[in-house]
Amino acid sequence: MTISSALGNANSGLTVASKRANVISNNVANALTPGFSRREISVGENVIAGKGAGVTVNGIARAANQALTNERRTAEGVSNRDQEIASTLAKFNTALGEPDDPFSLFGQYQNLESSLRSLAVTPESIPLQAQVLDAAKSLATGFNQLSTQAQTIRGEADSSIARSVEVLNANLAQIEKLNNQISRGSTTGRDITGLEDQRKLLIDEVSGFIPVREIARDNGKIDLMTKEGVFLLAGKARQIDFTRASTVSAASTLSGGQLSGISVEGIDITPGTTASFAIAQGGIAGLFQVRDQVAPDFQNKLDALASDVIQRFENADPTLTVGAPGLFTDNGAALDPTAQLGLAGRITINAGVDPDQGGDLWRLRDGIGAAAEGATGNADLIFMLLDGLSALQPPPPGSGLGSQGTAIDAIANITSIIGAARVSAESRLASSSASTLALRDVETQTTAVDTDLELQKLLVVEQAFAANARVIQTASQMLDRLMEL
Repeated sequence: MTISSALGNANSGLTVASKRANVISNNVANALTPGFSRREISVGENVIAGKGAGVTVNGIARAANQALTNERRTAEGVSNRDQEIASTLAKFNTALGEPDDPFSLFGQYQNLESSLRSLAVTPESIPLQAQVLDAAKSLATGFNQLSTQAQTIRGEADSSIARSVEVLNANLAQIEKLNNQISRGSTTGRDITGLEDQRKLLIDEVSGFIPVREIARDNGKIDLMTKEGVFLLAGKARQIDFTRASTVSAASTLSGGQLSGISVEGIDITPGTTASFAIAQGGIAGLFQVRDQVAPDFQNKLDALASDVIQRFENADPTLTVGAPGLFTDNGAALDPTAQLGLAGRITINAGVDPDQGGDLWRLRDGIGAAAEGATGNADLIFMLLDGLSALQPPPPGSGLGSQGTAIDAIANITSIIGAARVSAESRLASSSASTLALRDVETQTTAVDTDLELQKLLVVEQAFAANARVIQTASQMLDRLMEL
């Protein structure tokens, strides 16, 4: 080996050692940076005219395990969907309240029954009549508020879908831009690992809404496809379309056209439908399930309970003519079994018993349809109303109940159904969250920076740097000696 070749080899070794030191220091500096993947430098032999001429840097690569990343993204999609459902059921369960809560719907049923029993003992008492009216109003208001909450949650879910779609379209456009930058950097030999980190974070966010899998293309580019087979990015970002509803009511449905589905350039991917490419996981799937299934089911149960209580009081009052409303009404009218949808939001107290609306309290004792006030001590009708509440009746349509029961049984059983659904949803969420956390930990172990190991590598680099420097120093001394001859 000539002195010049030794100098060349040593110089290339110093260059590689310097780049190694830069990569290691960058790893250590970003050890806690979210989304940062450990860098590894690839070194090879530098060959000139068929002869070894030192070492050279072949490239810098990010630590990655794509199969593990795909699995983690899928688990996150399931967890995000479960989170939306569990949190919604928890809201409904809280809104219904516990049986021992006097302000819960169950408690309001009990308050009405209790006030009627007190009035049955002293039917002439105007304060007790007013107490019955207040209890009935509270029950109707409870139904109204719960119905409003159900539609509010549906509206919020619809708005959240719209915001999610906006983020998705923006992220896909940014990923397309990064794809092009990575491709150009790859062909020119520039370090593209930082761009790949940015792209991975954006893909993670996209996958949280709609789980995707990456498809590798030339020069470091990737395409994105849903788990069901629809491209969201195929060279260029594809437009995701969704129309936010101006208002959401109990009658608003996807099938009826009042609510929008979601599509990718005309391909229907709406969750919960029979569409061939309907997505099943991710935050958007959870929001659709809340809007189109969870909240409407809750509304149906409320409507069934409202129908049940209206019917019970209509059947129990013999003074009513055919088609006349009882103590509880459908916005002033008698119950129409064919118009139950949204009934919980329309249930009101009959104006005939409300002095604030020109009615008379004594009608609570003598009957809504009574022609005139009867004997003040007659409690027969009050006992009929109590019997109506305690009568065993078939479960109202839409309640989800399987056997007949009293009015109290109906609300207690529906409260139990909602509570059980919440517990089940939270159990699924706990399981999917644990799976996500475990996969995230394993992926982190694969891609994260071990500062202790990096510092050990730095010591090796330091030794290599010193060895190459020593070669140069020795060569310099030999040249100096030759010059002296």
